[in-house]
Amino acid sequence: MKRKVVYASPFRQFLLVILALFLRELKTRFGKVRFGVFWTIAEPMVHIVVLLFIFVFIRNRMMPQVPFELFLITGLIPFFLFRHIATGLMTSMDANKALFAYTPVKPIDTYITRTILEVVIYSVIFGIIILGFGFWGGLDVSVLNPLETLALFFLIVLMGFSLGVCASILYNIFPVTKIVVSIIMLPLYFLSAIMYPLWIIPSPYIEYLKWNPILHMIELFRQNYFAHYPKTDGINIYYPLGVTLVALFIGLYFYRVRRLALAAR
Repeated sequence: MKRKVVYASPFRQFLLVILALFLRELKTRFGKVRFGVFWTIAEPMVHIVVLLFIFVFIRNRMMPQVPFELFLITGLIPFFLFRHIATGLMTSMDANKALFAYTPVKPIDTYITRTILEVVIYSVIFGIIILGFGFWGGLDVSVLNPLETLALFFLIVLMGFSLGVCASILYNIFPVTKIVVSIIMLPLYFLSAIMYPLWIIPSPYIEYLKWNPILHMIELFRQNYFAHYPKTDGINIYYPLGVTLVALFIGLYFYRVRRLALAAR
């Protein structure tokens, strides 16, 4: 009697590949590093503690409308999420190149898997820190517009994904891209209004800062999170959304052109 062979549908095969890659990435991220989970949570916490210590004497003068602890969290976590997605996708080919010998595994699968992993990790970190400040710190951690805030969170994810795909293509052609992106991320950290409120910056300088799409996303995220967050003229969703869609189109177009080269790298 012949044994009947059951083939998985393409979508189910895709989900199985993503799940297998996710478990592999999770093990790589936490399984080989002692206290890996602790250090993942500790990174944003160290930043928060250090910045709270630096601004302890002026934080109430800077922004009496918003608890400074929550102000930092709503800037740091979205930026770290964006940075880890963009830089993680750039080098995802190197970490998984041995798997491309298997036909079902494609480079785009590693992009999606790493993005999902970062979203899960930083969503958990954000929830832990927010609940910690709410429960032990006695702060009001309620969200003004939950749906809008969630949408902005995922738009930040999409921006990181789009720029990460572009960086991966460039890294495949020019390995020096890894160094360049790492250098760019440092000034971007200081130019995204993470540790200071945007409204304390003189107007002429704000116009230059507005060229940074991440700044728009973080400001919009805070405006929808806090009830009394001051709004800055010129901050809107259209500019970062446009940058994201253009980067996504460029990244996916060149991915399609170079997907075989990416897998063979």
